Amino acid sequence: MKKIVIIAAMSKEIALIKSMLGAVRSEKTAAAEFFYGAVGEKEILLIKSGIGKVCAAAAAVEAINRFHPDAVINTGAAGGISSGLAVMDVVAASTTAYYDVFCGGEWGQVQDFPKYFDADASLYQKALALGITGGVIASGDKFVTSGAEVAEIKKVCPDAVAVDMESAALAQVCYMYRVPFLSLRVISDTPGVANHAAQYENFWETAGEESFKVLQKLLYPDAGSRKVSR
Repeated sequence: MKKIVIIAAMSKEIALIKSMLGAVRSEKTAAAEFFYGAVGEKEILLIKSGIGKVCAAAAAVEAINRFHPDAVINTGAAGGISSGLAVMDVVAASTTAYYDVFCGGEWGQVQDFPKYFDADASLYQKALALGITGGVIASGDKFVTSGAEVAEIKKVCPDAVAVDMESAALAQVCYMYRVPFLSLRVISDTPGVANHAAQYENFWETAGEESFKVLQKLLYPDAGSRKVSR
């Protein structure tokens, strides 16, 4: 894979990743902010999409049409809804689904599409080889804060381990355009706990570093012994 798109929703999520790209050319479009760079021999298009499914999908469509990538990787924060996850754990989505979609059939399924959008098998296995937890990520246009909300999400996606606001929309776009996709998310909070708000606020102090470490290992495995191109 020589051309890769990396999409994150917010500036906080891409700050350190930009430093990995070396010399960066930037461009702002109607859909998103684009940052062009390289990691080793890989051409990278880093995108700040904005929050939510519509922003993510618009950014992905424009990126695919302009850049013709070999893969799309999504990174950012997610809420942990599995007892096995803690703040700062990293999750690779084995598959993604919507928890807030209803088209008259099964909850979570867009008509004429599968309910679940699987990750690219090769990228997913590479992520797991780094010691990252794998599991289902459920997406919806809502910041989940309570145990009651988690219970409702589990009714739609019983196996979900994390929730976010973009992964499933990006996965659907990549499914439509036949582009390999992987979502990597750092757990920012665990909805329903007593100190939930504090978890999320404190998370941002080190979250970008965790995303950076994972992406660096995934894209440039020998970065520890060689310098990333500048």
